[in-house]
Amino acid sequence: MYKFFKRNNKQIFRFLVSGAIASSFNFISYRAFYLIFKNILFASIFGYCVGILVSFVFAKCWVFKNSSRQPLLKSFSLFILIYFLGGIEMSLVIVFIERIIENYKIAWVFGACIGSLNNFLGSKYFSFKK
Repeated sequence: MYKFFKRNNKQIFRFLVSGAIASSFNFISYRAFYLIFKNILFASIFGYCVGILVSFVFAKCWVFKNSSRQPLLKSFSLFILIYFLGGIEMSLVIVFIERIIENYKIAWVFGACIGSLNNFLGSKYFSFKK
């Protein structure tokens, strides 16, 4: 585990920074949708879709530095699939945690952590693999 972090520390750092930016877009969209429509599941899905677009641009241009030899359409398709699965994980965690603690903001943080782990590993080894 230590070797993995040492070997990938720049990508992990860039992923975290770009993830924070994308998550900000995600959370702002999520919160606005939740406040307007009061539907936590749809709010989490909508916010995730906004965040995914921001994430792809950062991942391709900065985190993995366009190192993939795959065509753009294939990378994007795999990225969407990986993030779709992460989005399902995130949404399920949000709904589950929110029911336990009744705080949609904290529930979102827990969901974002689970989704982020899925997204980094999937992007590194599938969407942007060399």
